[in-house]
This record gives sequence, C-alpha cells and structure tokens, in this order.
Amino acid sequence: MSARDALLHGTVWVAMTAWAAAEACRALGPRRPRDDGASATTVVHGRPALSHPDAARILWTIGALSLAAHLAAAMQFRHGWSHAAAVAETARQTEAKFGMNWGGGVWSNYAMILLWTVDAVCSWVAPTLHDRSRTWRRSVQGSFFFMWFNGAVVFPTGPVRGAGSIACAVVITAWWWTWKREKNLPAPRA
Repeated sequence: MSARDALLHGTVWVAMTAWAAAEACRALGPRRPRDDGASATTVVHGRPALSHPDAARILWTIGALSLAAHLAAAMQFRHGWSHAAAVAETARQTEAKFGMNWGGGVWSNYAMILLWTVDAVCSWVAPTLHDRSRTWRRSVQGSFFFMWFNGAVVFPTGPVRGAGSIACAVVITAWWWTWKREKNLPAPRA
C-alpha cells in the first residue's frame, strides 16, 4: 500500500473508529450533563482523569478532523481537486451498486464534514448546551449513522465491510444502552 493510499484509507478509518468510540463514551458517561457547566472530570490517585464526556468530545473532534483530512486526501490523490471528477466517481460507484447514475452523494459527504465540524466546535464552545440538545444530538446521530452505514457497509466488500459492520454495531449498542438508561430517569428539573 502506498503512502497516499495509507493516508486516504487511514484517515477515514480513524474517523469511523473515533465516531463509534465517541458514541460508546457518551453511552458510558453520566446520565445527564452537570448543571454548573463544568466538566464531570473524576480524580484518580490525586490527579484528574478524563471523564467519559471529555473522552467523547476529544474522540468526536478527532473524528471530525480525520474526516476532513480524508476529504482533502481524496480530492488531492483521487480527484485532482476537481469537484466534477469526485461527482463522476461517486456516480460510477452508485450506478455499479444500485443501477442509478447519481453523484449527489458527494454533497452528502460535504454536508457531513461541515455538520461534524460545527458540532465538534459547539461541543467545546458550549458543552452543556451541546449535551442537553437532545433533538440536535439525535439528528446528528441519525444522519451520521446513515452515512457511515452506506460508506462502510453498503458500498465496500470484504474485510472493510466487516469492520464497518462492527463499528455500526458498536454505535447501535451504545444507543440502546443510552435509551435503556434514559427511559428510567426522572424528568429533568426546570
């Protein structure tokens, strides 16, 4: 594998792994964000340790940056910085898989990178507000799952599909765990 291919594929795998790990950290974290807006950092052996929400935010940011790096690598090494070439290649792959010559998936990828970047920035700038916005969180989660499932399970074959299936299963398990915990919570204080 060339260095170009390693960069192209490595960045997307780091992004997908960070996405799944961040969702798992969110599921394992506290049931609700702290009311005072502070991080829920715990102390281990007299030193602060990363809490699950802190780890989730770091992983989420790594994922966003890695996906942006993947886009840059794909545009540089595969498409010569040509949007038209990226659309044509996406249309070719979509036609091979579904019999429909459509390159609009490129725009979905751009939207995902923009959404992930904005969401990651918001998680640092206003973490309490970010963590409490359930509708926003679920919208982001649903759209990301759709994109990752298609990009890592539907389109690829072989070991890539297997790894993508595992990542998607981790995320579904994290969501199930979160749902199970939240359904037994009392209503939030006003």
